[in-house]
Amino acid sequence: MPVLKPAPVEQLAADAALAELLALIFGPASHESLQRARELCAALAAPDAAGLDLARLAALFDILDPERWDAQRVAVFSVGTSADCPAFETAYFAAEAHRQPHRMADLTGLYRAFGVIPVPGAGRPDDLAVELEFLAFMLRKEAWAREHGGAPRVAQVQRGLRIFLAEHLGRWAPAFAARVRERGPATIFTPAAALLQSLLAAQAARLGVRDIAPAPGLDPAAWETPRSHGPEFGVSSFISADAIPEEGSP
Repeated sequence: MPVLKPAPVEQLAADAALAELLALIFGPASHESLQRARELCAALAAPDAAGLDLARLAALFDILDPERWDAQRVAVFSVGTSADCPAFETAYFAAEAHRQPHRMADLTGLYRAFGVIPVPGAGRPDDLAVELEFLAFMLRKEAWAREHGGAPRVAQVQRGLRIFLAEHLGRWAPAFAARVRERGPATIFTPAAALLQSLLAAQAARLGVRDIAPAPGLDPAAWETPRSHGPEFGVSSFISADAIPEEGSP
């Protein structure tokens, strides 16, 4: 059995808020997301090492609007799916299209086991923003269990978190964050990537999850072209933009 470090309810709530903030940052840009991100940055001001990255995020959000935010996203991740820095789990485990549904089904099963049912048409379950939302949910669920559910419920939630970190988010997101820090030094995603690495390392240490096996990694050369809509559709390549006839041409 792993040796768990006690986590006050207040710390769990703060970690959940940080996970929510990161989900917003790596999710779609909107005025609503921007406002909520600013609120979370203000509430999460921290005196420790993470405080520097939080302060950087807060300062960047103060001068950001959704259009600039989206422009920074395109600069780091491209318009669709980046071949160098994809923000979904199965790209790091199963570049072959036929393997991806199995991993996503396993992930969706974990969501359902803890009462989270993805909304149809809401996007892929292995997207970073979706996995971070689940992490925030589970941390809040653990905080609730500590106050109201008793030790068995706390143990159940922690077991789910350990599985999630060891088999899913904790295996690929650190590699993703390292890629982001290389590609986007002047964007809002750089301090967010540093906070993501710190959050995952802290949760793994707290929950006694040691020696998480890293994802096999992604070799961009193995992709025929960047897959703008994701390989879950089973598409091996897309038509080149140069091959698309202009409007009115024969």
